[in-house]
Amino acid sequence: MIAGAGAMGCRYGGALSEAGHEVLLLDGWAAHVAAINDRGLRVTDEAGTRLVPVRAALFPAAADPFDLVIVFTKATATAAVAAASAGAIGPATLLLTLQNGLGNVEALRVYAPDDRLLAGVSMYGTELIGPGHITALGSGETLFGPLAAAGRAAADLVGSALADAGIPTRVTADAMEVIWAKVAFNCVMNTVCSIGSIPVSALALYDDFDALAMSVLDEIAAVARAEGVTVDTASALGVMKAQFDPSASGSHLASMLQDLMNGRRTEIAQLNGAIAARATEHGIDAPANALIARLIGLLEATWSRRVNSLHPGGARQ
Repeated sequence: MIAGAGAMGCRYGGALSEAGHEVLLLDGWAAHVAAINDRGLRVTDEAGTRLVPVRAALFPAAADPFDLVIVFTKATATAAVAAASAGAIGPATLLLTLQNGLGNVEALRVYAPDDRLLAGVSMYGTELIGPGHITALGSGETLFGPLAAAGRAAADLVGSALADAGIPTRVTADAMEVIWAKVAFNCVMNTVCSIGSIPVSALALYDDFDALAMSVLDEIAAVARAEGVTVDTASALGVMKAQFDPSASGSHLASMLQDLMNGRRTEIAQLNGAIAARATEHGIDAPANALIARLIGLLEATWSRRVNSLHPGGARQ
């Protein structure tokens, strides 16, 4: 089951369904659920557009445990979505989070012990176009691991299922390192693209991108070290710059920018906001992350009043 069938949840759920797995997409958007049940999930990618038959339902989940529940909701809703999915989580259910941000693992530990809890990240770019319709952009990798050594066999089993469904997947022994690496990525790419209202590829036009990124990454690495996790800042920068290529995710609009454009809350509190808060707890200075968190907060509060033209009434002749 997919708990949170937005763009990413639909991409994974659709792929698993096409591979022959029994999949349920669980979401709170009634029009989206209805469209999927009426005609199938509409997936647009480089090969064209196709309809994928898959079941969908509204929260809450029925009392019918699944073998695997993948949580793909926004980090702001993890606790609420997990509670609404509890009926699908039985004593043998594996719980996998591929969400952005910090704090998701802690919220999910209420519903599964560490030996059944898997955590990691997805590097796919996907956009929700409308009810029951997603665009799958570029290529990417899924990287996750178990929270406890006893969960490695289960992680390998899930990894094989994803790979067989055409989702490139690697299983790692250090789930938290993977999560922090994606946090570092999003604390730069998601937020800077949102502040600039630009696609990922536009960052290649800015000659000082490396210095900007490192000012954020160095703070994240310091906070991660204080929590026993290593963040390779050079590697993180390389991964970011690889996304500038349009054949990767260069034409993608960052999920945070999509949230702003659609009037939704962003995950800033679980990204730069969480870094700034944890830095304070550890006595570490993190002014770049604190400033970015405030700037995104400003955009959330004022987005409906943004200026798109010098002449709001229309272009002058």
